[in-house]
Amino acid sequence: MTDTPITDAPVENIETENVTAGEPQQWYSSLSEEYRNHPSIQKFSDANGLAKSYLSLESLMGRDKIPVPKGEDDVNAWGIFNKTFNVPDKAEDYKFTVDGQEQDLGQLKQLAHKFHLSNEAAQELLNAHIQDFKDYENAKIQQFNSEQEEATKQLKAEWGLKFDENLKSAKHFLEKMSDSKDDFDYFNNKIGNDVKFIKLLSKLGSSISEGSLGGFEGQVGGFTKTPAEAKAELDKILNDPSDAYWAGSMNRRNDAKYCKEHNLSFVSDEERKARVSYVNSLMQMQG
Repeated sequence: MTDTPITDAPVENIETENVTAGEPQQWYSSLSEEYRNHPSIQKFSDANGLAKSYLSLESLMGRDKIPVPKGEDDVNAWGIFNKTFNVPDKAEDYKFTVDGQEQDLGQLKQLAHKFHLSNEAAQELLNAHIQDFKDYENAKIQQFNSEQEEATKQLKAEWGLKFDENLKSAKHFLEKMSDSKDDFDYFNNKIGNDVKFIKLLSKLGSSISEGSLGGFEGQVGGFTKTPAEAKAELDKILNDPSDAYWAGSMNRRNDAKYCKEHNLSFVSDEERKARVSYVNSLMQMQG
């Protein structure tokens, strides 16, 4: 038996990728060149990411697709968009309600249609706007009431028992100067809580009837003074020994004969009691 020499088996010529020594292969290196060098492929870190993206895209293929309008002139795309999102065909087709009552809000209809809003979305925007307006009005009312309370507090502290009378005088003057109730309400709402303005109106109102008390200020029923005015009047009386308040104690004006001899005005018992009552009221006015 002749020994046949053993030779190396023929090696099949297999085409391999050129891989630089020392560099790890990327997961996409086995793809053909036209695919593996594409940026969309290289953005994935591994094959799992690519598979996930593919499956997600495939699941969307069976769904309704909405084209993105490329401009206002893209009639076909907008037609599909409007139909998909229930946008009325014409502005006149919108229906809006305010407090349960349908309102013909022409300008809002035009804007809603221009910006391709559904009737429901436009109505929600209208509701939000109305609520914001109501909140704004309520805030204004609360601010007005707060300012009114503060003005009242300041004026009561300054005017004391004369507060009602002075406020009435201010209101009366403002009414006289206003051409109508609407004008009065306008002025009152604008500066009706301004303390300086109210004080000015009160002075002007008082000047209308100035001198009507005939010199008997403070002793006419209903006439009151501010705390400062009451204190000044009280000091004047208590520091004047000849005043009627002191008749029979610090002076003899209760003595008719003495008054005749010394050319003094006689003070009857009723007048002295009235003067005492007046002094007591001044003490209350000054606080």
